[in-house]
Amino acid sequence: MEIAIVGAGFTGLTAALRLTQKGHNVTIFEKDANPGGLAVGYQEKGWKWTFESFYHHWFTNDKAILGLAKELDYPVLIKRPKTNSYIDGKIYELDSPATLLKFKKISFLQRLQMGLVLAFLKFNPFWKPLEKFTATDFLSKTIGKKAYKILWEPLLIGKFGKYAKNVSLAWFWARIAKRTTSLAYPEGGFLKFAQTIANEIKRQGGKFYFNTDVLSISSTTKPQIKYKTIGNLKLEIKNYDKVIVTLPSFTFLKLAPQLPEKYKSSLMQLKGLGAIILVLRLKKQFFKDNTYWLSICDPKAPVLAIVEHTNFIDNKHYNNEHLVYLGHYLPKEHKYFLMNEDQLLKTFDPFLKKLNLDYMNSIIATKKFSVPFAQPIIPVNYSKMVPSFNTPIKNVFLANMQQVYPWDRGTNYAVELGEKISKLIQNS
Repeated sequence: MEIAIVGAGFTGLTAALRLTQKGHNVTIFEKDANPGGLAVGYQEKGWKWTFESFYHHWFTNDKAILGLAKELDYPVLIKRPKTNSYIDGKIYELDSPATLLKFKKISFLQRLQMGLVLAFLKFNPFWKPLEKFTATDFLSKTIGKKAYKILWEPLLIGKFGKYAKNVSLAWFWARIAKRTTSLAYPEGGFLKFAQTIANEIKRQGGKFYFNTDVLSISSTTKPQIKYKTIGNLKLEIKNYDKVIVTLPSFTFLKLAPQLPEKYKSSLMQLKGLGAIILVLRLKKQFFKDNTYWLSICDPKAPVLAIVEHTNFIDNKHYNNEHLVYLGHYLPKEHKYFLMNEDQLLKTFDPFLKKLNLDYMNSIIATKKFSVPFAQPIIPVNYSKMVPSFNTPIKNVFLANMQQVYPWDRGTNYAVELGEKISKLIQNS
């Protein structure tokens, strides 16, 4: 079959890999210059490794993507970095049962109570009964009001804003069930790993069109794609036997305006948040205690998380620079998306100085990244809302992060999704 895949993120790459392995002719369209999707990386002068535009790592139980790395004989680093939380102006290590028991902001009995509830969620394999409850309602009633107010409520509000009270307990379960204290990272960075997959696809006959915008998807007797490569004024049109779209749902709707109104409405009811990232390149460490990840338990703070990548991955790979992400999930209309690097840093600066008074003297450069959709909102009973792979356009299929439920977004689940959609295509 002649198959087109729109988007060279890890879902598109995995689907292309499996379909070319089965002998199909696959063409992948990607508007960026490189593969990787939200895990795409870039490289500054003097760096040996690439660095992700948006913070990324794997958990050690991410079987799908670690299995793919093993299949391709790709080396993976595994380390146990320090994960902390910022609560009431202080930093606490809360990344294991042992550190939870030392958390003196709540009583010993409250710590024990919270630990038992989290253990129940982590080791309970049955997520479906949980999806009819909201995370806020369950946690406030079971973990204890004080622990909920201090830790979980600020995190949920900080992450989801006005949607916090509607988020399903199944989403929270997935976050707890999959979390591991040790983390994994592909040597050389996610971009190099994505390029390795792309090279294997090319070796098997797959074709890539990078720097290419897909303008429309339609169908008469066969699915038809209109596209244009950046720098080329000519509009190209090609027909395929099957088309897989891995872009966000709202983007798919723009590409195929002929879709039925009922289908459009079903996709439009699925909500999501964008992501804003400011990267700091520093001469010195931001967190002197080697913290990798700091969750900010304060919904009034200008950032949701501060991630010092080089407290996880050795900074020798980045010309001895210390690389820090300042990240937040926000509606795409938020004012941060209109700000440049200097404006964002000025906004974040008062809060950052609470953590490191002298960090400004260490700045080499800053870089802003943003994307309008990065975090799906998962309300109660989301299983009834998950879009089908099949779309109303015959032989056009949709596979994106809104379909990885009950899991949250991530490259591991993108690989799982790619495996699923490739099997469906072969059997359809």
